[in-house]
Amino acid sequence: MAALLIVTGMLSSLSFATVHQTPPRTNTIRTIVVDPGHNGTFHGTHGLISKEEDVTLEIGLKLGEAIKKAFPDIKVVYTRTTDATVGGATTLKDDLHNRADIANQAKGDLFISIHCDATPQPAGGYYAKRVIGHKRKLEYVGRGKRKRKKWVMAPIYESYWVKNMRIGASTYIWKAEKTTDKVNAINHTDEGDGEIQDSTVDWDTESPEAKIRAQLYEQKYFKKSAIFAAMVEDEFQKTGRTTLGVLQRDKGIQVLQATGMPSVLIETGYLTNKEEEEYLNSDEGQNEVVKNIVDALSRYKDQLETGKTSVNALPDSLNQR
Repeated sequence: MAALLIVTGMLSSLSFATVHQTPPRTNTIRTIVVDPGHNGTFHGTHGLISKEEDVTLEIGLKLGEAIKKAFPDIKVVYTRTTDATVGGATTLKDDLHNRADIANQAKGDLFISIHCDATPQPAGGYYAKRVIGHKRKLEYVGRGKRKRKKWVMAPIYESYWVKNMRIGASTYIWKAEKTTDKVNAINHTDEGDGEIQDSTVDWDTESPEAKIRAQLYEQKYFKKSAIFAAMVEDEFQKTGRTTLGVLQRDKGIQVLQATGMPSVLIETGYLTNKEEEEYLNSDEGQNEVVKNIVDALSRYKDQLETGKTSVNALPDSLNQR
């Protein structure tokens, strides 16, 4: 009987120890900033039937609602919910600055900017010319007394229609460097992932220590941005979408460089392609894009909270443009 009690006690102790070996999940994502790109003044690109500002607002609002439904504990902050400029901006530079300012003041843990892509060629398609043959043509060459007639073989042109075939979604992240505006944004924003929460420290944002600290966070945010971006691209691929991969830029995307948090800019597709534009304007297409992003967010959130995220492993699709 004594032996039975000892064995039972040992099993109870092992069971208790096993329960406490699993660390509790922590909510590492508390606030997500959704940024529908462009607006009624700064239109962005356009297709045959729509403008970027309208498509991004529709997708952005649906994305925010889907995040709230899937993750009730996460707060969603929008940079805009109408077609007005952000913060009453009168210039594009101020509009982009205000978007980043909203994200930083909200102390976002993730910034998702929604956009649509375009080619330099006209939406839908365009007419081009090609040579289909040659014919003899009499021309005058030379000047003055040396002017004379000459037979030349002149090209015969034919006009033909070229459909705009470019399609595909892509996700941009900010290129991490030693000194960028991203460092300044991080220095003026409390870290959103809760890894450093010493409110007793009064940081001098211009001190060498603060700059080093911000650079370390920039590297960490770069890696987290890359991981989430790769997950977004992966979810697009699962539904059969053409994807162009995770791309990085060190200029031209102010909302990424000025936000002190992991941040991505998602080009949801090409409005200059007739079929992809119709897809991005349909409820089915928009809902699918939103589901892809939310599914990627679920995977990203799960990895962060279970401690299984390998921020050293960057996606193979990471490119620079």
